[in-house]
Amino acid sequence: MMSRVSTNTISIAYAIEASLATLPGTPQWKLIEPNEINTFGPTISTVARNPIAKDRQRKKGTITDLDSAVEFNADLTGDHITDFFNGFMFAEWTGGGVWGEYETEDVTAVTATGYTVTDDGDLAADELIYARGFTNSANNGLKVVGAASTTTEIKVSGLVVEAAPPDEARIEIAGVQGATGDLEIDASGDLISTVLDLSALGLTVGQVIWVGGSTTVTQFAVAANTGFARITAIAAAKLTLDKTAATFTIDNGATKTIQILFGRFLRNVPVDDGDFLEQSYQFEATYPDLDSVGVDEYEYAKGNYCNQLVLNLPLSDKATCDFGFTGTDTEPPSTNRDAESANAIDPIQTEAFNTSADIARLRITQTDETELTSYFKTLTLTVNNNVTPEKVLANLGAVFMNIGNFDITIEAQVLFTDSGIPTAIRNNTTLTMDFSLENSDGGLFFDFPAITIGGGDKEYPENETVLMNTPASAFEDPTLGYSLSISHFPYLP
Repeated sequence: MMSRVSTNTISIAYAIEASLATLPGTPQWKLIEPNEINTFGPTISTVARNPIAKDRQRKKGTITDLDSAVEFNADLTGDHITDFFNGFMFAEWTGGGVWGEYETEDVTAVTATGYTVTDDGDLAADELIYARGFTNSANNGLKVVGAASTTTEIKVSGLVVEAAPPDEARIEIAGVQGATGDLEIDASGDLISTVLDLSALGLTVGQVIWVGGSTTVTQFAVAANTGFARITAIAAAKLTLDKTAATFTIDNGATKTIQILFGRFLRNVPVDDGDFLEQSYQFEATYPDLDSVGVDEYEYAKGNYCNQLVLNLPLSDKATCDFGFTGTDTEPPSTNRDAESANAIDPIQTEAFNTSADIARLRITQTDETELTSYFKTLTLTVNNNVTPEKVLANLGAVFMNIGNFDITIEAQVLFTDSGIPTAIRNNTTLTMDFSLENSDGGLFFDFPAITIGGGDKEYPENETVLMNTPASAFEDPTLGYSLSISHFPYLP
């Protein structure tokens, strides 16, 4: 007897392909948590025969084309960010290392003296790491690296032995802790050091850091010297900063072991840049009991390029993303399954970002950081890579994928609180915009170094503040060379 498939019983997983439509020898699959699956699989085009004939009927047509796509809506979570954002940016994450089942290097054990890893564990003393997904709670959280780490052991004290950590266990570089009194804020509001080599931290110009830890001894005495700051220049003894939440003032950091928090960094780059990434994904849909009870079937959408990402920040709600992929082909479901997909790992950074308490900063300013507005009603960010499939004779579906221009558009509704907004629209003034999100799984800082805003039409709701609709377009910043950057934080206080 045939069975039916309930939406709530299926699962979706993904793996990164070795080449277009081809998995590596031992792919690592990971489960996804979609809210809605809008598209999964092929759309087949046929052309019927419709000859002039006395029977006045169509004849059987023929298949002429196939379009394959995967589109789903999901909550904005830490895992969805690290899984897909670099694919949509067509760029590598740069900066701090990551160890985990889905990374190049893995965490294989926890001992009383540190984390055992497959490689690259020789971190410097006082680097900060953030661990998550381990069975024992003592092995999770922010850790200060001790002395004498080796290639295969990250030295940390106070751990509990785990001979076989869960597959989802993960360690990320989360920052650095300065020696007592070493880190200071100078008269220009920049971060300086005497001992710590600030140029050796893997940071990038344009990346955003967080100055200060979660305790008094890891923060500067001046309260204003805490929070986000963007790096504009890097030297061994100095990080030049801008985009601070408040004006940083001189502070010698005496008696303090100041923490500087950061993670990995992502920005769009030219195709000839070393960080350019052209990555394709394969998706698996599992249909329990399809055709017959007890026999599952599997459908594989192959050769998927990241086409369009829409990040939605509605009022008093959770942040969500619409992920859109364009692929080469999706074969019909069958009982044939990839040998590794049964071992797909679960996401562990699953807390959704809400749009009330989890937005740490949101603003549009002049390039000199004079604020125009920080009062937003809604915000929608669209990243579009304009991917198109390349089709040829004698092949059903696409054989290659073409990537187009990288387009960033922002749809915002703001409170009408400053006449500078319509002035900037009329003068086509170059502005800058940024926003940040943070929760217990870490944080993100989105930076649009150069934008122009348009529209400007107003709404006059009764007994409410006048509203303005201000669509914005990001473009290549002449100094930084990109339209969008994302600074990822494994941990924020």
